[in-house]
Amino acid sequence: MTLRLRRFIFLIFTGFFIISSFIVIFFAEGYRFDFNSFKIVKTGGIFIKTSVDNAKIYIDDKYANSTSGILNHDTLITNLVPRNYTVFIYKENYYPWNKVIEVKNGMVVELRNIILFPLELQKTKLLELPDQVISEFSISDNAIKINNNKAKTTKTYSLADGKLLTTEKFRTATSSSEDSISPDKNKKIYISNNQLWLSYLNDINKEPIKKTGEKELITVYQSSIDLFDWFNDSEHLIWFANGELSVAELDNQSGKRNSIKFYLNINPPVFWDRANSDFYFFEGNILYKINFKS
Repeated sequence: MTLRLRRFIFLIFTGFFIISSFIVIFFAEGYRFDFNSFKIVKTGGIFIKTSVDNAKIYIDDKYANSTSGILNHDTLITNLVPRNYTVFIYKENYYPWNKVIEVKNGMVVELRNIILFPLELQKTKLLELPDQVISEFSISDNAIKINNNKAKTTKTYSLADGKLLTTEKFRTATSSSEDSISPDKNKKIYISNNQLWLSYLNDINKEPIKKTGEKELITVYQSSIDLFDWFNDSEHLIWFANGELSVAELDNQSGKRNSIKFYLNINPPVFWDRANSDFYFFEGNILYKINFKS
């Protein structure tokens, strides 16, 4: 083999090594050739955190991964070319979650507040109280306060054993609030003409961007809305009207806001304990609870 040929072979292998190294670095940095746009783009990803473990994630109808972890049920889907993707999240015995998500060049979309609600709500019987008029009630400190607006009395019972603790008189009945501010203090919901509205109190700079004073109509009813409030994450709403308990997320990316209705066949009054995610209601004089954390 001549010296000239050896040099030629050396140059070929050197060139091959340089090109291979460039390709490896190119892919390692997340760059891909997008055959749809015929451009070199930097891939992005979708970070997903769900309320339950082992939720299966499908991207454009193809299985991608499952959320895992004892405390943080999350996962990161990477190497996604910038475009819109249909994200479908599923776990047996839960309502599925789905939405079209836009992945941008070199960016990771964070979906941190995905709650998968059970197909069937489990109610827990707490206690049975004496026959009485229950105009409204509230629960705190392991006790329940019941207002009888006709008799203008408030009776307080122990949640532990149903024992009557106090009976008090009041001059006027307490009135329910016409608005509710989110735990993060950035948003509020309010009622106007049987319409549930969302208003932003501060700028929200994450996608989708919202400006102070911007409003959105959440839902409309022919009759009154008996209860409306927030989940602790400030990203989900709960309301009760016409015997239906509804929950909805705030995020309306791609024009879709996931929501679920549960028909409980109950009458008001009802009570929502935001701190513990507990929904309370009566069937006759029996108090029940539904917990949304479990």
